[in-house]
Amino acid sequence: MIVGGSDMGMEGEIPFYQSKDQLNKAFPFKIMRYSSSLLKQPMHSHDYVQIVYVLRGVCNHQVRGKSLTVSRGDIFIIAPNIGHSLSAIEDKEFEVVLVDFIPSLVQEQLKPFSDTLNPLLQHSDEDYKIPFIHQSWLHFGKSKQIFVEQLLQDIQDEYEHREVGFEHSILLNLAKLLILVDREYRKAKRKPAKQPALADQHPIDDVKRYIYDNYSQDIPMEHGAFIANMAPAYFSHQFKKETGQTFVDFVTEVRIERAMELIRRDTHTITQIGFQVGFHHLSHFIRTFKKRCGITPTEYKKTFGNNQ
Repeated sequence: MIVGGSDMGMEGEIPFYQSKDQLNKAFPFKIMRYSSSLLKQPMHSHDYVQIVYVLRGVCNHQVRGKSLTVSRGDIFIIAPNIGHSLSAIEDKEFEVVLVDFIPSLVQEQLKPFSDTLNPLLQHSDEDYKIPFIHQSWLHFGKSKQIFVEQLLQDIQDEYEHREVGFEHSILLNLAKLLILVDREYRKAKRKPAKQPALADQHPIDDVKRYIYDNYSQDIPMEHGAFIANMAPAYFSHQFKKETGQTFVDFVTEVRIERAMELIRRDTHTITQIGFQVGFHHLSHFIRTFKKRCGITPTEYKKTFGNNQ
C-alpha cells in the first residue's frame, strides 16, 4: 500500500511506481485490505492496473481531477499511468480492497471482452474522448456487492495461503470480477439508447436510480454530482430543477417512504428500520420521520402496522 512519497521513478511531477519494484516478478499480482484514519496518499501513478473496491464506510478518492466521497459498492479500475490518490475523511471509518496486477496476466481470459475492458486496463490518450464515468468508476448495487466481495475474499484467501495452483485460482476469480465489471459497463452504456428523447434528463435519472438502490448507505451530494458527471454546484441546481427538491431532501424522502413501507409490514422494530433505511441515530430517524409524516414511527406503526 502506497501511503507516502517515493524515491522511485517519476511520471511528470507525481510519484510513479513500477511493477518491478512493487510486484513479484514470477507472479506480478498483489491484494490487500487497508483501513487507516491517517491515510493520505499523495497523487501518484503506476505502470500496473489497480482495482480499488470500497468494502465499508466512506473515504475520498481523487482521480483525473475529480474528487469523490466513495462508499461500499464503489469500484475503480485504475489503468497504468493514471494519477489518483486515496485519503481518509476525518471521523469516518472505511475499509478498501486493493488489487494490483499487470494487464497481461488476464489477457487470454478476457479476449472476448477486449473492446470494453481494454480501455480500462490499458491507458490511452483516446480515453479522454470517452465520458469519464464510463472509464474507471462503477457502482455495484446491493444485489451484486455480496458476489463481488466473495470473489475478492476468495482471491485474498488464495493469495495468503498459496496452496498448489493458487495462481490459476486467483486469475480465474480476477477474470470473473472483470467480466462482471464488463457486464455492468455494457448495461450502463445501453441506458441512454432506450429513451433518446430524454437524453438531457439521463444524468439526473441515473442519480435517482442510484439513490433508490442505495438509500441505506451514506450518499453525499458530491457522489450524486460525480454520477451525473457535473460540477457539484451545477448538479445541485440541476437536481432541484428536475425534481423540485434539493438532493438532501430527495434522499431523505426516499428513506422515509421506505421506512413507512417497512413499518406497515411490521416485521422489524423501529430501531432496526431506522438503521436499515440509512439513519445512524434513532433520535434523528424519529425526528425526521415526524417532520415528514406528522407522527412518530411508533404512532405510525400503531395506526398502519399489520398487527391492526
